[in-house]
Amino acid sequence: MKTKVSKTTNILLRVMIMLLTFGFAYKHLLGRNDWQQWLDLWKLIVYQPEKYFLFAIVLLLLPVNIFIESIKWKLLIDKIEKVKLNKAFTAVLTGISVSMFLPNRVGDYLGRVFVLNYASHIKGILVTIIGSLAQMITTILAGGIALIFAIPLIYDFAEPFSGLLYFGLVFLIIISITVFFLIYFNVGLLKVISGNIFKKKKEQIERYAEVFTMYDKLELFRVFSLSVLRYGVFSFQFYLMLLIFDFRLSYLDAIMVIALIYLVITIIPTIAITELGVRGSVAVSLFSFFYRDAAIWTEYAAVSVLAASSAVWLINLALPALIGAIFVYRLNFIREETDGN
Repeated sequence: MKTKVSKTTNILLRVMIMLLTFGFAYKHLLGRNDWQQWLDLWKLIVYQPEKYFLFAIVLLLLPVNIFIESIKWKLLIDKIEKVKLNKAFTAVLTGISVSMFLPNRVGDYLGRVFVLNYASHIKGILVTIIGSLAQMITTILAGGIALIFAIPLIYDFAEPFSGLLYFGLVFLIIISITVFFLIYFNVGLLKVISGNIFKKKKEQIERYAEVFTMYDKLELFRVFSLSVLRYGVFSFQFYLMLLIFDFRLSYLDAIMVIALIYLVITIIPTIAITELGVRGSVAVSLFSFFYRDAAIWTEYAAVSVLAASSAVWLINLALPALIGAIFVYRLNFIREETDGN
């Protein structure tokens, strides 16, 4: 009887997630009032064959992006359950799908761990958090470096104490990044910290939190390196989309603002599906802030930045989410946890 209930519950949850994913995608993409405007922008690419090659690179970088994340997750999750790379790949896709309608990408954790057959789902979530921490630190590092180079472009150092304030800010950025690195490369301390915080359930908490102690610094460095590589992929996609929509900057100038965009998006709490609007607004605001007095910043340039930002979101999140929804049928939401895990 319990087995039948579990199977029924799994089926209902799978159907619900698929319907929610496709429903949200239809409402916020095809159901947009300004859909015709975006369609007109994409027609510009159709009539400019010289841009086909750039767009093909952007599309080809999508599976590269997911493949890197899959390797990273496999490296981490193999400590509690060995998974094949193709299974890790589908886990990443289903995670993106589930995250479409849950806040702050929580679905990334839930969608992935339910592909596990034996290991504890709770441990799987904690392991996945390590990978997310590495990606977040990468974003903060890139954004911090960009901020250090960006401030002199917008700040008047002729003001009294301006130099001192700048070096103070640089020092604060360096300290913050250092603290994040110390936490990440000593992630095993989280087991002790969590046990001390939840003293009444210390034994149970530490049993799950022991996953934080499973990784040495070399393994954590590999995960971080993969996060840096992945960051380079999707930021390069953004740059290529800017070129496709005719907003032309040098790579270094563009990547500085792109790094600040991703930093702001990381700080702002959002639901993934709402990122289409948030990401576009942040992108236009930041590019306008830096280039509003330059000849290149026009009304068309603002539309180009918005289109490029939206295109990267559609390619890297919406499209994988729709594909991932197909693999949701493999997820096991209800199963018996083994004592060993």
